[in-house]
Amino acid sequence: MPAPQKPERRVITHGAPMLPDPIRLATLMQEAIAVSWFSNGGQLHQRLERALGDMAGDGALALVSSGTMALMLALRLGDLPEGSEVITSPLSFAATVQAIAWCGFRPVFADVEPATLTLCPRAVEAAITPRTAAILPVHFLGVPCDVAGLADVARRHGLWLAYDAAHAFGVTLGNQPIAAFGDASAFSLHATKVLHTGEGGFVATGGDKVLAKLRRLKNFGLEGGRMTGLGINGKLSEAQAAMGLALLPDLPAEIAARHALRTRYDAALAGLPGIRPGPGRKGASPALTTYALRMAPGLRARLHLALAEERVLARDHFPLLCGSGSPWADVPIVTADGAPIAPRVGPEVLCLPFHGRVADEDADRICMIIRRVAYEEGQA
Repeated sequence: MPAPQKPERRVITHGAPMLPDPIRLATLMQEAIAVSWFSNGGQLHQRLERALGDMAGDGALALVSSGTMALMLALRLGDLPEGSEVITSPLSFAATVQAIAWCGFRPVFADVEPATLTLCPRAVEAAITPRTAAILPVHFLGVPCDVAGLADVARRHGLWLAYDAAHAFGVTLGNQPIAAFGDASAFSLHATKVLHTGEGGFVATGGDKVLAKLRRLKNFGLEGGRMTGLGINGKLSEAQAAMGLALLPDLPAEIAARHALRTRYDAALAGLPGIRPGPGRKGASPALTTYALRMAPGLRARLHLALAEERVLARDHFPLLCGSGSPWADVPIVTADGAPIAPRVGPEVLCLPFHGRVADEDADRICMIIRRVAYEEGQA
């Protein structure tokens, strides 16, 4: 008789979307059905926008159809001349640079700070030309940029300053919402984020006048039914808003679970040979979307494989947005001095599973694998 096989361990994914209570979601959708209002700023849309309003600080926000749309609208709010240069980071998800290109602007890549992996203000200054109109920094992995340094550069050169805050939902800096900095901030509500609407996003910006412009831009440039200027269909639907509203009651528990998971990881992984904590910034709250470690690329590759063999799906580094193999293969990374560091530090990042469905025993198993690989590497 063959020996009984051990049951396979379940797969632990890097991310896992919050799942809505089906009855709560259906009840919300019934509200939209009852009034036959499925788009164009319906009652669910308005309710979700109000619920997220505190994230804008003293400003205002508008829901849009995706995080990429949020980036495009955040740039368009600046009334940039066609064909302008927009300085951004080479370390980010593809949407950052694609939003620049889809708006008809030219991306220019400046180097990052070695400790935070966010856009370096000195490198930004070195990248400015007469064609530069805007800066699009990224709060990479949920780590806030040097907002004071970038604001100083933008002010002195008269540049529009819009932030890609897709990784930074709920992050604060100096007890201020991250959206309080810059001229505009683009957020994602994609299913990979801590709060989501399936697909979706929002733009946070200053004051009612700018908000009115934003609402025109995302609705074909219409005002009173007449086209008053450039616009696009960037609206969030009532079905998307229903998803966000259905998840809101569960958000505090999800955030608490992620904070507890971060604490568990921190305690178990402290002091391992060759492995360092991920990037951070003093005065900032911890990221809610990612938990990152840094290590030499060779160790990262071995650890990534060892985790995958144990059915743990971590995420390895973000490929550079420019250089070999990218659509901007011949575009250099501008530095303040010396060789660019982004190509060196980008491959050091490994992001662990980080969501409320990672149980304590899952986290312990992940940490056990990491400790084993780290000590094996240290003895080699």
